[in-house]
Amino acid sequence: MSTRRETEAGHGHLLELRDLGVRYRSGRGDVQAVRGVNLTLDAGQTLGLAGESGCGKSTVAMSVLRLLPPTAEVTGKVLLEGEDVAAMSWGRLRAVRWARGSVVFQGAMHALNPVRRVGEQIAEPMRVHGTDGSVADLLAQVELPVSRARAYPHELSGGQKQRVMIAMALACSPRLVVADEPTTALDVIVQKQVLGVLNQLVTERGIGLVMISHDLSVLTSTCDRLAVMYRGEVVEEGPAREVVASPRHEHTRALAAAFPTVGDPAFRYASTGASALTEPLLRTEGLRVSFRDRGGELVRAVDGVDLEIRPREILALVGQSGSGKTTLARTLLGLQRADSGRVLFDGAPLPTSSRGLREYRRQVQLVLQDPTSALNPRHSVYEAVAEGLRIHHTPGDEAALVADALSRAELRPPEEFSGSLPHELSGGQRQRVVIAGALALGPRLLVADEPVASLDASVRGEILALLLRLRDELDLAALVITHDLGLAWNIADRVAVMYRGSIVEQGPVEQVLLAPRHEYTRALLSAVPTTSGGSPVEAGA
Repeated sequence: MSTRRETEAGHGHLLELRDLGVRYRSGRGDVQAVRGVNLTLDAGQTLGLAGESGCGKSTVAMSVLRLLPPTAEVTGKVLLEGEDVAAMSWGRLRAVRWARGSVVFQGAMHALNPVRRVGEQIAEPMRVHGTDGSVADLLAQVELPVSRARAYPHELSGGQKQRVMIAMALACSPRLVVADEPTTALDVIVQKQVLGVLNQLVTERGIGLVMISHDLSVLTSTCDRLAVMYRGEVVEEGPAREVVASPRHEHTRALAAAFPTVGDPAFRYASTGASALTEPLLRTEGLRVSFRDRGGELVRAVDGVDLEIRPREILALVGQSGSGKTTLARTLLGLQRADSGRVLFDGAPLPTSSRGLREYRRQVQLVLQDPTSALNPRHSVYEAVAEGLRIHHTPGDEAALVADALSRAELRPPEEFSGSLPHELSGGQRQRVVIAGALALGPRLLVADEPVASLDASVRGEILALLLRLRDELDLAALVITHDLGLAWNIADRVAVMYRGSIVEQGPVEQVLLAPRHEYTRALLSAVPTTSGGSPVEAGA
């Protein structure tokens, strides 16, 4: 946890929000997103903003540097080193952005320009502001090799892209950094590294950091003070550990209880359990998949993997980014050809013909990680769900099949959602649309790739409960790919741990997560932040 450094006597706060209010104007009526927010931040201090999606925390953060859209009407004051941001001219505001205050935006993949090398993007703020600095020095500060400067965003891992965003934010040596969900969708080891970089910058450079997250365990392990938002208001504020340990507001208590803790029996579902005597629905035998990197070197992405998934079973495949989880999933779906080994479904090898693969993929459906990217922004919910039915020439009444799938995904009544576009839905509703599209084809196995990584606590719980209900009602099996060990503890029957292309440990969830045998599994568990500050197993004991 970062060390608080008090501002010098007689100096004001680095950042001060006074009675901040934000109203969004629209043709459907005005929405009061933020009301009466009063917060302060000093140099060398980290302030956490917690709350569910839609509570107003990102709106508060974006108001600091006037990054809200023109439809936003801001009242109250935002004082940056005593200067009112709202009263700044555009010229003055341009000089302040990056140089005195900067932002680490959520979703580095979308924030970085895909056709420019990352070194050029890091250098741009320095060029615009005429600031002396070195891209190599900035990369060193975020613990990236200088060779990464010549890489394009798609050539970097999720954690590396997030570090590039931090380097950009530091390019002009700002006093204030606002980090909006900087660890969303990162695996626990990379998350720990990114949080360590931010914490070190606060401690060594004395910057003020505003950290926004819906994950209280991340904020508790990083922040000095914590403010909890609910429906546009700050409902609780104080020292981070005190707020979480003794929450006064019911919403804070709900947030603290929302994330599964490995080892806590309250978060284990009542297993109906797939019988070990049942023949596997899907099995891999000695599966190997290789690629050649840019230098022509052979990289083994999947190395001799043996897995089994039985009917009605949920298998969690865990491991950090780059361990081979997604490559394995693509191979199981017939989207990637294996070098050797085989995939068996219902005892038969994976088909090789186009017709055979089409029928196989009807029975094995993919639920993607990011519903915003998975859905065509110009297609209605109806079109999104009906697309698979049309591709597979599914017989029957299309409208009735779409309505049934939406109902099963708990988008009821379906007629209220059918005509909606993705941007008109919440994150949880968009994920339900993706699930409905998979359900429409009547699959026997779902391959869910990080199905709740970008969702807040309560919505995440709803989606996981939906997957469990669908398993029970439809006799579905599921392969859930995740870096979230809490999710695995929550819903899986068994867990397989993947490291550098190999399965290093697998077995019943209680066995693997509470008594891990492999050092990599232990490393994953030790990297998971908890609200108590201990390891997950200790927290759940």
